[in-house]
Amino acid sequence: MTETPFTSRVQHLFKHITYEQMAKECGGTRSASWWRHVQLEQTDLYSPPPPKDLPGIAKLFGATEEQVAAMIAREFYGVSRYPNLRSERERHFAQDLNALSEEDAALVLDLVKRLNHKAQGEGSQGR
Repeated sequence: MTETPFTSRVQHLFKHITYEQMAKECGGTRSASWWRHVQLEQTDLYSPPPPKDLPGIAKLFGATEEQVAAMIAREFYGVSRYPNLRSERERHFAQDLNALSEEDAALVLDLVKRLNHKAQGEGSQGR
Protein backbone atom coordinates (compact mmCIF):
# COMPACT_ATOMS: atom_id res chain seq x y z
CA MET A 1 0.00 0.00 0.00
CA THR A 2 1.34 3.40 -0.98
CA GLU A 3 1.37 6.00 1.76
CA THR A 4 -0.35 9.26 0.91
CA PRO A 5 0.45 11.67 3.75
CA PHE A 6 0.01 14.77 1.57
CA THR A 7 -3.37 13.68 0.18
CA SER A 8 -4.48 12.50 3.62
CA ARG A 9 -3.74 15.94 5.05
CA VAL A 10 -5.74 17.61 2.25
CA GLN A 11 -8.65 15.22 2.81
CA HIS A 12 -8.60 16.01 6.53
CA LEU A 13 -8.57 19.75 5.82
CA PHE A 14 -11.48 19.39 3.41
CA LYS A 15 -13.64 18.20 6.30
CA HIS A 16 -13.22 21.68 7.79
CA ILE A 17 -12.63 24.14 4.94
CA THR A 18 -13.44 24.56 1.25
CA TYR A 19 -11.10 24.30 -1.72
CA GLU A 20 -11.32 28.06 -2.11
CA GLN A 21 -10.25 28.54 1.50
CA MET A 22 -7.33 26.16 0.95
CA ALA A 23 -6.22 28.22 -2.07
CA LYS A 24 -6.48 31.43 -0.07
CA GLU A 25 -4.78 30.11 3.07
CA CYS A 26 -1.79 28.78 1.13
CA GLY A 27 -1.24 32.27 -0.28
CA GLY A 28 -2.58 31.35 -3.71
CA THR A 29 0.33 29.05 -4.52
CA ARG A 30 -2.16 26.37 -5.58
CA SER A 31 -5.63 26.89 -7.06
CA ALA A 32 -8.93 25.67 -5.64
CA SER A 33 -9.25 23.21 -8.54
CA TRP A 34 -5.76 21.82 -7.78
CA TRP A 35 -6.78 21.19 -4.15
CA ARG A 36 -9.98 19.52 -5.41
CA HIS A 37 -8.00 17.14 -7.63
CA VAL A 38 -5.73 16.21 -4.72
CA GLN A 39 -8.63 15.69 -2.33
CA LEU A 40 -10.43 13.47 -4.86
CA GLU A 41 -7.18 11.62 -5.66
CA GLN A 42 -7.43 12.49 -9.36
CA THR A 43 -3.70 11.96 -9.75
CA ASP A 44 -3.71 12.34 -13.52
CA LEU A 45 -4.90 15.94 -13.10
CA TYR A 46 -2.18 17.31 -10.81
CA SER A 47 1.53 17.11 -10.25
CA PRO A 48 3.54 17.54 -7.05
CA PRO A 49 3.96 21.12 -5.91
CA PRO A 50 7.35 22.70 -6.59
CA PRO A 51 9.67 23.78 -3.75
CA LYS A 52 8.66 27.44 -4.16
CA ASP A 53 5.13 26.52 -3.01
CA LEU A 54 6.22 24.86 0.24
CA PRO A 55 5.96 27.95 2.50
CA GLY A 56 2.31 28.53 1.57
CA ILE A 57 1.37 24.88 1.84
CA ALA A 58 3.17 24.60 5.18
CA LYS A 59 1.13 27.56 6.46
CA LEU A 60 -2.10 25.89 5.29
CA PHE A 61 -1.14 22.54 6.81
CA GLY A 62 0.07 24.05 10.09
CA ALA A 63 3.35 22.26 9.49
CA THR A 64 6.96 23.11 8.74
CA GLU A 65 8.28 23.32 5.19
CA GLU A 66 10.44 20.29 5.98
CA GLN A 67 7.39 18.28 7.02
CA VAL A 68 5.54 19.22 3.82
CA ALA A 69 8.61 18.37 1.72
CA ALA A 70 8.78 14.97 3.47
CA MET A 71 5.07 14.34 2.73
CA ILE A 72 5.59 15.21 -0.93
CA ALA A 73 8.75 13.10 -1.20
CA ARG A 74 7.02 10.11 0.40
CA GLU A 75 3.79 10.29 -1.58
CA PHE A 76 4.92 11.43 -5.01
CA TYR A 77 8.40 9.93 -5.21
CA GLY A 78 8.34 7.05 -2.73
CA VAL A 79 11.27 8.56 -0.86
CA SER A 80 11.52 8.61 2.90
CA ARG A 81 14.13 10.15 5.11
CA TYR A 82 13.88 7.03 7.22
CA PRO A 83 16.27 4.36 5.91
CA ASN A 84 14.13 1.57 7.32
CA LEU A 85 10.64 2.54 6.24
CA ARG A 86 8.12 2.74 9.00
CA SER A 87 4.40 3.03 8.57
CA GLU A 88 2.54 6.24 9.27
CA ARG A 89 1.18 4.57 12.42
CA GLU A 90 4.67 3.73 13.67
CA ARG A 91 5.91 7.28 13.09
CA HIS A 92 2.83 8.63 14.86
CA PHE A 93 3.41 6.47 17.93
CA ALA A 94 7.20 6.95 17.98
CA GLN A 95 7.16 10.45 19.46
CA ASP A 96 4.92 9.47 22.36
CA LEU A 97 6.75 6.22 22.97
CA ASN A 98 10.12 7.94 23.07
CA ALA A 99 8.83 10.30 25.75
CA LEU A 100 7.95 7.44 28.12
CA SER A 101 10.08 6.23 30.98
CA GLU A 102 11.75 2.85 30.49
CA GLU A 103 9.30 1.27 32.92
CA ASP A 104 6.25 2.67 31.12
CA ALA A 105 7.71 1.76 27.71
CA ALA A 106 8.08 -1.84 28.89
CA LEU A 107 4.41 -1.87 29.98
CA VAL A 108 3.30 -0.51 26.60
CA LEU A 109 5.39 -3.12 24.78
CA ASP A 110 3.85 -5.90 26.90
CA LEU A 111 0.37 -4.58 26.12
CA VAL A 112 1.04 -4.36 22.38
CA LYS A 113 2.42 -7.91 22.33
CA ARG A 114 -0.60 -9.16 24.27
CA LEU A 115 -3.06 -7.43 21.95
CA ASN A 116 -1.21 -8.65 18.86
CA HIS A 117 -1.18 -12.22 20.17
CA LYS A 118 -4.90 -11.97 20.94
CA ALA A 119 -5.65 -10.55 17.46
CA GLN A 120 -3.65 -13.32 15.76
CA GLY A 121 -5.49 -15.94 17.79
CA GLU A 122 -8.89 -14.53 16.78
CA GLY A 123 -7.83 -14.45 13.14
CA SER A 124 -6.83 -18.11 13.11
CA GLN A 125 -10.04 -19.33 14.77
CA GLY A 126 -12.09 -18.67 11.66
CA ARG A 127 -9.82 -20.79 9.42
